[in-house]
Amino acid sequence: MWTVKENLTKGYNAVSMLKRLKDEPLHHINLEKALIKMPMEDGHNKEAVTIIFNEDTVTLSGDKTDADKAVAKARKVFNWKRDLFDIHNHFKQTDLNPLFEQFQGTPLVTEFTPYGCLIKTIIHQQLNMAFAYTLSTRFVQTFGEKHGDVWFYPEPHITASLEPKDLRELQFSGRKAEYVIDTSRKIVDGELNLDTFSEKTDEEIIRTLTSIRGIGPWTAECFLLFGLGRENLMPAGDIGIQNGLKVLLNIDQKPTKDEIYDLADQWKPYNSYAALYLWLSTEQNR
Repeated sequence: MWTVKENLTKGYNAVSMLKRLKDEPLHHINLEKALIKMPMEDGHNKEAVTIIFNEDTVTLSGDKTDADKAVAKARKVFNWKRDLFDIHNHFKQTDLNPLFEQFQGTPLVTEFTPYGCLIKTIIHQQLNMAFAYTLSTRFVQTFGEKHGDVWFYPEPHITASLEPKDLRELQFSGRKAEYVIDTSRKIVDGELNLDTFSEKTDEEIIRTLTSIRGIGPWTAECFLLFGLGRENLMPAGDIGIQNGLKVLLNIDQKPTKDEIYDLADQWKPYNSYAALYLWLSTEQNR
């Protein structure tokens, strides 16, 4: 059994972050204890690493996996070393200042694995959030694995071995079933290597992903944001972002994608945080 404690960057808002993650049914979260369990794989070992956030520190504990590897992964996922004050100050002179005051210090958090993020995002395409979570939860609980209190997404080769009818039984559409399976087969066959994406630009990754059947700009942008933690993405076609701006700006209709891109010029180079805080405003102010 190992335990590691690390300092959080000043002003890190773990409470707001955990509230948002709580909407994901697959997450194991205790808000009262500010606790979340992270699926961690190290070789053949898989376990739920316990992470507890305090005011200025975070404590991690595990058993089967390497402590240094687990801490490095958690640090990357939960982004607790990122100084958020420069981002907060950047938005003071913008239309989004009220949101950055309300949710100050909420970090940009990624999914636990890039593959899990990509498959989840494909599943969630063009669905309302309730049914999107229902489908991704069914997928993971049917074909993935549970260790301790956490679920692990199935490995690409598991998904690649499926047939569309296997996902249709979970209420996937025929096309979405094909997209999930075909994308996984490309990964298994070496046509798509997510491990190389860290070396590529946002534009290169978007071109690569959108060349794959069933992956459009929204999916590619959300993958960059929540799969890789890139800081300057604005998925302008997202309804949550459009609704958040409609309320914030007190306008009669949702802004168009072009209007959002025009607004986004003032938010560069932190458009991902603009998107995150707009999502927070629709989720936590409802």
